[in-house]
Amino acid sequence: MKKMIYIGSIVLIAILVFSLLLFRFSVKEEFSIITAESINKDVLNNTKAIIYFSTTADQDYDNKGVSYAVFVQKNHTLKVFPMNGLELGSIAIGNDQLLLEDKNSFHLVDDEMKQFHFEEAQYTGERTGYLPKQDIFFSIYNTGFNSGGYQSDVRYGTSDGIKTGSIPHYIVASGVNADHVNILTQDFEKNIYTLQEVFIEEDIEVKEISVLQNASPENMQALAPILADKNYYYLILSTIESETNESVGIYRINKITRKQDYFEFIKYENTDLTATIPYNYKNSATIYEEKLYYINGLGEVYSFDLQTNDIIREFEIDHASKSKIRNNEETYFYENQLYVLRYQQNTRSDYSLETYSLQQGKRTDVFDILALDKVLQFKNNKRVYSYDLKVLH
Repeated sequence: MKKMIYIGSIVLIAILVFSLLLFRFSVKEEFSIITAESINKDVLNNTKAIIYFSTTADQDYDNKGVSYAVFVQKNHTLKVFPMNGLELGSIAIGNDQLLLEDKNSFHLVDDEMKQFHFEEAQYTGERTGYLPKQDIFFSIYNTGFNSGGYQSDVRYGTSDGIKTGSIPHYIVASGVNADHVNILTQDFEKNIYTLQEVFIEEDIEVKEISVLQNASPENMQALAPILADKNYYYLILSTIESETNESVGIYRINKITRKQDYFEFIKYENTDLTATIPYNYKNSATIYEEKLYYINGLGEVYSFDLQTNDIIREFEIDHASKSKIRNNEETYFYENQLYVLRYQQNTRSDYSLETYSLQQGKRTDVFDILALDKVLQFKNNKRVYSYDLKVLH
């Protein structure tokens, strides 16, 4: 009897090992490098998600920085499009088109890819997006100081042509509205934050909305994109009180009266504050069905009810790390879904894309991503980091 049980156990283990190998090799596990000529609608139709990786700006001292647009295919394999580097670079999707960027170029994908080259390089991205009313793609950069002050350059346009312009401000946070971009700017001399609107059409127009009251930029930081509904703008800012204590609040500004309200949102005490920083400031919050949702670096999802002002800790992503060490994990909100790019070493695949329902407050899907660890291997003294995640629908 013991011998039969032993043999049965061996058979069961063999079946499990065979199933694992069958999963890993039933598809081409190796990723493939693709060129601009091979990126078209067919590639996008077979793509589940796109992840943007890049070297940091300081690694571009030799003009050899790199970035990758990684197309995660529906069969779990990867197609990788290499570009020049752009720290904090992003991806934009709109009107069945895709925008990829690097420090010198725009890559617009429709039925085929069109590339636009720029003489002046950019090294740090701020906000990339699509304005449906104008049918325009844009990208804003934190460019740096010049003789006139701080300058944030802008590239914008369509597949028919790209223009360039500039915003004369240092941008702390930003967010895309239906027909314009909201920015929170910092004036270093006056030591103030100002909420502003940027209209991008033939030219770039910047309009001031309101100076933020009772906000001191020295010990504050923006944790999320600027959000808006039909009545208000919403800013999520934190105040560092000590090395281990922090208060996160929501600033609400009335669009008509400009009246400002402040709501204490999250309080951290005796906490490693670095670990609470969101996976990605640009993709850490959204508004869905009269609720503002926010995910912090601990994997905790909080909500702020836009009608009652109630604050709830809704749920936590499964097995969330409490460490400040990040392994290229990202978040992305889309309607009722929160997507999380996860890293869990020694699992069937080191990386996966998890889906969480905001309404149900639980994980609803896990999608394994094969060979991403191979893409991210340290090469030529360069290391890339994740800066954006988009899930195609």
